Amino acid sequence: MESELLTVGDVLFDEVSKNNPVKAVKEMLAEWNISTFGHKQMRLIVESNQFAWIPEHLYNSEQDRQYLALVSAPSFEGLGIYHIKVPIINSYLVFSAPYNIVTSFKVGMPGIDVYCQHALLVNEMLMSRSTQHPVMLMNIRDRVGDYVAFYNGQLLLSNSFSGENEEELLYHGIDLMKQLHLETPDMELTMCGNVNRDIYALFQRFFPNVTLYNGIPFDYQNPAFHNLHTYKYPLILS
Repeated sequence: MESELLTVGDVLFDEVSKNNPVKAVKEMLAEWNISTFGHKQMRLIVESNQFAWIPEHLYNSEQDRQYLALVSAPSFEGLGIYHIKVPIINSYLVFSAPYNIVTSFKVGMPGIDVYCQHALLVNEMLMSRSTQHPVMLMNIRDRVGDYVAFYNGQLLLSNSFSGENEEELLYHGIDLMKQLHLETPDMELTMCGNVNRDIYALFQRFFPNVTLYNGIPFDYQNPAFHNLHTYKYPLILS
């Protein structure tokens, strides 16, 4: 079942709106007459570089801080620690996010759920595609790449790596492809996020099949969305 895309917009958090991010978002939604109440589900999606996957049968919510301390530098100043269950792999994703921003949204939009990007990049659509051939998803952010790999309907990897430029992110992708034994003629690399023509062409030189990841299919009424570059909004549309 396809969902309907109502609007897409950017909100610039200046020094004033940083102190009240919910107000800035509500003002944006008000321009399109979209209410912040009465929805079946609302999501606040944060991009985190501190996260840990914990199998459901081993998970204990009282140990969230300890889980993160095992995989990253134990510095949580200004950060809150959150978790989300990801049923398709029977695991919990524990992650950190700016405490003030998350709290503002929770107060201003009661009932909103907090997600980390990897909880949405690990999804049934990509997992199903991997029954036909290996699939690696790469979400390019500012000097960071989120890598998710599937094969034979199984999740092999969900991690993030930093890189000063596109070449370093490419190196991580090639290295992961080799480590995970995904080097097959039909292996698919699907990309999203901060992708431009030059980056796409660069990765085409080293991977046999490169595509753009556009998230979950959706419907829309606004003709302005006809040429929307959906691969730049993979988290919103997942």
